[in-house]
Amino acid sequence: MAALNRATKANYVIHDHVEAETSDREDHTFCGIMFPVKCKDVLPIDHVVINSVSVRGALGPLTVWVSKDENINGEISMCKKHWKKIYQKTHGRSFRAYKELDLSAEPIVLKPGQVKGIYIHSTLRGDEAIVYDNKDKQKTHDDSFLTILPGRAHVSETPFGSRPIWGWGHAWRDNREFVGQIKYGAIYRLWNPTEHLCFGTKFRSLAKNLFLLQRRIESPFSTLPDDCIFYILNMCRWDWMNDTAGDMKECQRELRRARRRRLEREADDVLMEGVDGSADGGHVVGGDGDELWVHNHEGNGNAGGDDGDDLVDTESDEEDGDMEQDDDDDDDDDDDDDDEDE
Repeated sequence: MAALNRATKANYVIHDHVEAETSDREDHTFCGIMFPVKCKDVLPIDHVVINSVSVRGALGPLTVWVSKDENINGEISMCKKHWKKIYQKTHGRSFRAYKELDLSAEPIVLKPGQVKGIYIHSTLRGDEAIVYDNKDKQKTHDDSFLTILPGRAHVSETPFGSRPIWGWGHAWRDNREFVGQIKYGAIYRLWNPTEHLCFGTKFRSLAKNLFLLQRRIESPFSTLPDDCIFYILNMCRWDWMNDTAGDMKECQRELRRARRRRLEREADDVLMEGVDGSADGGHVVGGDGDELWVHNHEGNGNAGGDDGDDLVDTESDEEDGDMEQDDDDDDDDDDDDDDEDE
C-alpha cells in the first residue's frame, strides 16, 4: 500500500544546520538593515526553513520582520502593512560576537524561486545598534540553497520610520549589505515520475537502469511491478548517486541552450514556410495566439515586410543561449549611495 501512496517531500529537515555567513568589514552601524533572500531552484528541494539570524552591535530592543506572501509587482515594499513581525526581544551589547535571534517560533519558509525580505531593527537610541556594510558585490552570499542580496540600511529609531534620528533627510540608505549569519534547513522533494526531471543526471540514469532491469526476464527485478520500483526510487535521496549542485546547475544551462536552439530551428522552419508559400497569395502561416501573416506586395510574395527578419519572435529574452550566469543574477548594478552614514 505504501508503494501506491508515495510521499512527495521528505518529513525531516537536514540534521546539520546550514550556516550562511556574510563578509564583515564593519563599514557602518545604525538602527536597522533590510535585505532580500532568495531560495534557489537548482536542487530538488520543497522548501527552506530559516531558523535564526545573527547580528552584532549595541543591539538593544530588537525586532525581526519578514515580508508577507503578497504579489506587489515583484517588489519588496517598505510599507509596514506588507510586513509581519516574527521576533521581539531586548539584547545586550555584543560588538565582537554575533548574537543569535531565534526564529524557531515563527520560522521563515521559502519555496524554490521565492524571494522574501528580512528586516532587522533596533529602537536603541544612537547610531551603534546594528553593524552592516557597504555593497561590495551583486550577491552578499550565495550557496546551493540561498542567495542573500544587498538591501537598505535604516537610520530611524522607529520601525519603518521615514524620519532619521537627526530629524531631516532620507531615513533609508541604498546599496548596503547585511552582516551576520543565517541558519536554515532544507526539506527535499522525493522522487516521483512527475519530479523526474528535477533530479540530477546520475539519479535519472539510476531510474532508467532500474526499469531496464525490470524489463529483462532474467533479472530479479522483473518480478517487481512498476509501483515497487517507484517506491524504491522514492526512498532514495537526491544525492545518493553523487549528483552535485554544480553538476545540476550546468545541466540546467545545457537544457536552456538546447531549448534555445530548438526554438531557433522552429522559427527558421516557420520563416521558410512563409517565404515558400507567399507566392500562393496572402494566407496565415501559423497560429498559437501570435498569427504569422504572409502578404503580397505588387504581386511578389513577401513575409512580414521587406525582408522576413521580423516575421516572428519566438522566445523571450530571459532564456539566452549564451547565458553563462545563474538565473539569480537578475540585479542591475546600482550606483553607490552618495549619502554617507553617520
